[in-house]
This record gives sequence, structure tokens and C-alpha cells, in this order.
Amino acid sequence: MNTPNQKEFDRIVRAYLSGRSTPEQNIFVKQYFDLFTDQIDILNETDRNGSNEIRDRLKLKIDQNITQLDKPTITLFSKYLTVAAASILILSSITVYYFYPRYSNPANNLKENVATIGPGSNKAVLTLSNGKQIDLEEAVKGEVADQFGVDIIKTKDGSITYQNQNEIVAANLATNTISTPRGGQYQLVLPDGTQVWLNAASSLTFPVRFNNSQREVMLQGEAYFEVSKRKNHPFKVVTNHQTVKVLGTHFNINDYLDEPLSKVTLLEGSVQVATNAYLNKATLKPGQQAAVQWRNNTQPISVSNVDTEESIAWKNGYFQFDDEPLESVLRKISRWYNVDISYEKDSYDKISFSGTLSKYSDVKNILRKIEYTGAVKFNIEGRTIMVK
Repeated sequence: MNTPNQKEFDRIVRAYLSGRSTPEQNIFVKQYFDLFTDQIDILNETDRNGSNEIRDRLKLKIDQNITQLDKPTITLFSKYLTVAAASILILSSITVYYFYPRYSNPANNLKENVATIGPGSNKAVLTLSNGKQIDLEEAVKGEVADQFGVDIIKTKDGSITYQNQNEIVAANLATNTISTPRGGQYQLVLPDGTQVWLNAASSLTFPVRFNNSQREVMLQGEAYFEVSKRKNHPFKVVTNHQTVKVLGTHFNINDYLDEPLSKVTLLEGSVQVATNAYLNKATLKPGQQAAVQWRNNTQPISVSNVDTEESIAWKNGYFQFDDEPLESVLRKISRWYNVDISYEKDSYDKISFSGTLSKYSDVKNILRKIEYTGAVKFNIEGRTIMVK
């Protein structure tokens, strides 16, 4: 098997983790593990508490023999998986591309006595049509409210679902809003059965009962939708910058005000994307993504084939990056860990990352892995991350 480049290597390991890899790919992954374990004596350089850092450094060396890219690359690994019933350290790589002539091991700049900043969790606030707000994290399971004959239920798994009881016309006019803070996410089932996963720092406004002509919701931020199919009742998602129209499908919308692009990624079915000025429209097929520079609605919508796993990694518990600029990476970390980012200089546009990391780790662990690339360093003061 020929040595793959970085994207191919990441693709092979994702296939391996999901059980979709070929026998040839299985052999390659096993050989990679063997190469790592043959060098295990390097771990003697440090005590047990420091072994993870040495493993990371070792992985950087090994990766240099695997990737054959036009630009210098460094890859870090921090995820465990089972091979032949044995736990072996591998993957979830994070790769930095930068324009330094050579790599040198950076000092660990993060102080151990910095207060722990843990990951986000399932929390949100539900605002009813009368203005009453309900903290869904604190709400007990069972009925949390009644809106014009529609029961709002917090289920055993902690999500919210709307159950129609009585046909009351006023319910068609009443709206609810569910909002997640930075460091929060939430799942709900809309009155029509559509499932929604809401990412951090996002909000969704929707009617308590959909009318007979169409189903329309308003989104700020990011959400993944699995729309309940109703042939004669289209489903619309309106954001600050675009409108997405569907009948029944699975798709992700990323439309944060602090992001330069608004993105719609289709996993199943078909959707039509239009800028809110309706100057541009595009119809997507599964595996495609529509992106628009929302600061200029006159620009055409860009449609491309993408790895859909990247767009919904947040829903599945991961950060997944594909040659993503450092500023974009840190915006995601900021929203999920509820931290502020402060930059020492104006631009870090020559630094980008690829790879996958768990969302459920202390923020120091995430930053330490980025530091090991040698491209940047971080200081943490309170809930502010300073980038050097």
C-alpha cells in the first residue's frame, strides 16, 4: 500500500474507527501501530505522569515518515482505540501547516496550577410565548409547561419534546424560543416531529403548533436538523443571512454572526438554499455544502463536495478540522468552553489545522496538543486564553 498523505491517512483511520475500512487499510493501520510500539523505550525518558507528552512527541516523529505533503506538517495523536482486543494509543490527529523552516519541541507553556476549565454540557433556556423563561438544565423530567393545549415535556434523556393535545387555533400564533449559552448545547423535538440538535451560543424560534401551509423556524447560530417528512408542508429554516427550504431531510446549518461564511451541509435528501435577499439560490445534493459570504449577498453561493462528518462532529462529541485557520478553531473552542480569546498580534492566517479531538476534555488538554505543534503558545488567565 502506498504511503498516504495526511488527508488520506485521516480518512483511513476514520473508516477504521467506524468499521468501514478495507483489509488493506486494516493492515496499514496495524503496521502504523507496530511502528509506534517498537519505539516505546522513549517513554523511559519521563515518569508516568509525563508519558502522554512523550507519546505525543513520538507521534510527531512517526508522522513525519508517513505524510508527504508540499508544506511541513506535524501531527498529534490523543485518542484510544482497540486493536486485537488491546488498547493502543492512536489517532485523532491535529495537523498544523505553517511556514517555519524546521520544527523544534516547544516548552509546555500552560501552567499546571491554572484552574480547570471543563467542557460544555446540555443546558438551555426555554422562553415561552408569555415571556416566561425556564432553565431546562434545572427543570425536572416530565411536563415543564403547557402552551395552548400543547404539552412541553422533558424526557428521560434530558431533551425537550412538544406533544399536541388539543386543537387550539391560538397555538398556531404562539412561538417559543430555545437558547443555548456559550458552553451549552441541547436537543429537542418540534411539534411536527422534527428533531433538532442546537449547538453552543445558538437559538431557535418556532411555533407551538405549525399551521397547515408550511413549517417555518428561525435560527441563530448552528443546528443540525432531521426534518419530519410532510409532502405538502415544506419546512423552512430562516437565519440572519439565508433561507433553507426542505420537505424531509438531514442537514446542518452554521450561521454565526462572528463567522465569515454561512454554511449549509446536506447529509440526506434535498434542500434549496437562498440568500435572504433572494439574489442567489442553490439546490444541494447529499454530500454537498453551500457557503456564502454573508457580508456580501450579491456574491454567488459556493457549492462544493465535502466530508459531511466534519459539519456534524460537534453533535457527535468532537472537534473536527480540515485545514482550518487557527482563528476559526479557537472560535469553536471559545463557544464550547465559554472562554474569551485574546491575540498577541492581528493575524495568524498562516497557521491551519486538520484532525479530530474530543469535545469532552479539559480545555488545557486541547490547547496543550496545539502547543506541541510549535506554532503557537497559550496562557490562561481566568476564562481568557491568550494566544502568542
